[in-house]
Amino acid sequence: MADSSLVGISGRLSFADGGADPDKSMVVQRIQGGQRVTVGYVTRNTNTKRSNWFDGVLKWKDNKIPRDSTYVTYREITIPPVMYITLCTLAACGIILALSLFGFNIVFRNNKSVKMSSPNINNVLLLGCMMCYSTVFLKPTETTHGSVCKARVCLFCIGFTVTFGALFSKTWRVYRIFTNKKLLRMTIKDYQLLAIIGVLVAVMTGVLIAWEAVGPHSVVVQYLEKEVHMDENDAEIRPFVRMCRSDYSAYFGWSVYIIEGALLSFGAFLAWETRHVKIEALNDSHQIGLCLYNVVVLSAVGLTLSLLLENEVVMLYGITSGCLIIGTTVTQLVVFLPKIHAVHSKVEIEVQNTGMSASNTRSRSATNTKSGDDHASDNK
Repeated sequence: MADSSLVGISGRLSFADGGADPDKSMVVQRIQGGQRVTVGYVTRNTNTKRSNWFDGVLKWKDNKIPRDSTYVTYREITIPPVMYITLCTLAACGIILALSLFGFNIVFRNNKSVKMSSPNINNVLLLGCMMCYSTVFLKPTETTHGSVCKARVCLFCIGFTVTFGALFSKTWRVYRIFTNKKLLRMTIKDYQLLAIIGVLVAVMTGVLIAWEAVGPHSVVVQYLEKEVHMDENDAEIRPFVRMCRSDYSAYFGWSVYIIEGALLSFGAFLAWETRHVKIEALNDSHQIGLCLYNVVVLSAVGLTLSLLLENEVVMLYGITSGCLIIGTTVTQLVVFLPKIHAVHSKVEIEVQNTGMSASNTRSRSATNTKSGDDHASDNK
């Protein structure tokens, strides 16, 4: 057998000494340009197999080597840098605006127009607004830590509760004073309003703690099968996105919506009941009405789109962040612009034992008010 040498289907066939594995040497040829061209050799002995290819001989169409199978590439869907930077810049401007209004409250805290509007509660409102703005900086994608998901949910829920809890607690004080049918002298201090805000925040915190205890948020990878497409050179692109998920989002999410909705409904009730109070520095019912209209519309848009675009994480981030920035900014401006205008126009609110009057730099008028106004004045 060692002397045998024959041509088989795969080429010339011979045997090594002792009749062991065959030694084969094959010529690899390819038809290029209508001619048979030798492109290399394949040599195999007892233990090894070696291929020798001639450099520069093989020529492929469009200079691309064809694949022997589909090449699969996984591509993560990320938030475009332009969108993220733009939204973060707007959120940062909102935080700067909140800090500026906080400085306004501190500088003009002794101005009677500012003082009667409960500047301490307004500062709490600004804190809630800054918490809402901070949500924009936390991406719902491109993260592997569940703590980012938890922080995003907590910042928004507590920030929203603090903002509107502060706004409505002030109106609750006006409601209690001016619906006092027995004309009893009432004193409702700021710490009592802070206690109300604290109770609201405690309720929301309890819901969030229960949520994380039962179904904690975690980062999951979701493959978008509907967006799988073929790229050049037989490469299959399979997009995926990292998302924040909780097994009980449907239950606890709607619990949060119900609590916040009840808070907005209570605020609407207070604004309606105090709409006839004519002391603008004391009554925020008109501003609350505008804030409610603004927040309800934006919340309805955001909630609807969040249900429809559940898998469109990038688009959902842009829309919800935009609604959050617009709603929070409008709330700040609606609440504080009248007070800034009053200070700039040098409107002074004078509180006396016999009544309350308003005067400006050009004219001064005094009017006697009802006993309810006296109680409001004494309260302030």
